[in-house]
Amino acid sequence: METLQERHGIIAAGDVKRILNTDNSEIKDLCKQLKVFPKRDKRTGKAFFMREDVEFLKRMKDLHMQSSQYNEIDTRYVPQQVPVTQPAQDNTAMMIVQEFKKMFETMMSSQDKLIDKMQTTLESKLEGLDEVVVELIQVKTENENLRIKLNQMTKENYELKSNLEQFRPVGFGFYVK
Repeated sequence: METLQERHGIIAAGDVKRILNTDNSEIKDLCKQLKVFPKRDKRTGKAFFMREDVEFLKRMKDLHMQSSQYNEIDTRYVPQQVPVTQPAQDNTAMMIVQEFKKMFETMMSSQDKLIDKMQTTLESKLEGLDEVVVELIQVKTENENLRIKLNQMTKENYELKSNLEQFRPVGFGFYVK
């Protein structure tokens, strides 16, 4: 049985740290660069990420690692006299741009899915709301009618008690006014 967090694609901040295999400062830097920010649970105040955001962060971290590896390879293994070929750098840049485009499209589609999921949830919760409002109005009207009837009965009760107090017992079950 899957948990509520797994069903909605929620990942705790500590799990993100473990998944990305990094520290909090690097996660913050990635989030700032990519404009992906954790959400907060209103009840507990704990931060969490959506599954799509974590995948996006992971891809970006991998891209950063690949680009830093390419830079290290370029500086370590290429002699200073031999110029670095422009097509190799362009190819790397093209790969990074294509990966960014893929990630952006994935993020947009996941955002659309999330919006659709939220919309269907809201619609399902609002389906019976009209009936509830009508029933609430009926109950309120009935409550007001019962309150008026209670006031009338209380008034009648006082009148009957005052009439009853006017009679004095004479004896043998007879009363005189």
